[in-house]
Amino acid sequence: MTKPLARYTDIHTHDTDRACTGSAIVSLRPGQPMLPGGTYSVGIHPWDTERPVTLATLRALVAAARDPRVVAIGECGIDRLRGGDIAVQQAVFDFHARLAARLHKPLIIHDVHADDLLLAAIRRHRPAPGMWIIHGYRGKPAAAETLLRAGFGLSLGLRYNPATAAVIPSDRLHHETD
Repeated sequence: MTKPLARYTDIHTHDTDRACTGSAIVSLRPGQPMLPGGTYSVGIHPWDTERPVTLATLRALVAAARDPRVVAIGECGIDRLRGGDIAVQQAVFDFHARLAARLHKPLIIHDVHADDLLLAAIRRHRPAPGMWIIHGYRGKPAAAETLLRAGFGLSLGLRYNPATAAVIPSDRLHHETD
């Protein structure tokens, strides 16, 4: 399978000045403005679940996700160290997963000490291999291999374990600056 975001050298950044480079995907929250010609992902970050996620926010997410400038859904995910209640984070994540599937767009995932919950989620939702991408991956090779077997793609940022990079097949490997 071809990497869903193969044409981008940076699949995850928050630097809005890079939106129109053609090589970077800028991560936005629902309601943030998009520039003409920009390339984006849009999602509700797990840290934002500390406040109630409103119906208006979910509607803004869906509207933005349908925009052709949005090539991926997220950054969304589960963070056991920060964010709202884990059950709320899981519900918001599942909303993103269903939206990504409906729109046939990759999912950019924030994962902090939540591999077990994301492995359960990938079994529930069954996306195509490589369509769910854990961004900023810093884990050990054995953990990476478990995630890869389950179907995840992995994105490496500026800090990563070189031994882990060696076990990620090229069709599941992405790069980012976040």
